[in-house]
Amino acid sequence: MNKYLFTLFIAIATLTSCSKNDPTPEVDQEELGRASLTFTPVQKINDNGSISYAPIQGEEAQKLEFSGNPLLPPVGAHIHLHVGETYKMELITLDFANRPSQQTFIQRADTHQAFLLNAPANSMDFVYADDQVGVTAYITILAETDAFALRYIMRHLNPGVKARITAADWNNSNYTQFTGANDLDLKFEAHFTEEGHGH
Repeated sequence: MNKYLFTLFIAIATLTSCSKNDPTPEVDQEELGRASLTFTPVQKINDNGSISYAPIQGEEAQKLEFSGNPLLPPVGAHIHLHVGETYKMELITLDFANRPSQQTFIQRADTHQAFLLNAPANSMDFVYADDQVGVTAYITILAETDAFALRYIMRHLNPGVKARITAADWNNSNYTQFTGANDLDLKFEAHFTEEGHGH
């Protein structure tokens, strides 16, 4: 009987050991309970080809909050951005204990990258403000559009994949070629208009 129990114990230990060594993709441990995207107008400064961004006194930010499972904005929520203006876009995520968790993406920059998809061609420009992660970015509105569904994706990449991605891939509709899984997939309505144009 003791010999049988010993053999069973060894078998269980071996199975446990194997399961820990399976080459499965790393998954973030943080479960996200809520998220938000904030768009704040900033001044884009071009100093002989060197681009920088400065806050504008008194400008109001537009904020979209996402909750539920999947994460969704309130019904009817949208952002309304003006042609010719530049906005600082900032992502905040909260775990289920209501603790900010977006810094995890920055700390693991080698396996994370955001994509901003579905904007009509040549209607906006996008610049990463961090290590090509996209927790913070600057977007400049180039052309007026009808309302459309903008999609912000935070991609958790498999090891070594990010080396194949450039900053110009920010709107690559074939982003799934960069193997991994989505940590976030936020969809919301956007509308780019000339200054003074109503909703």
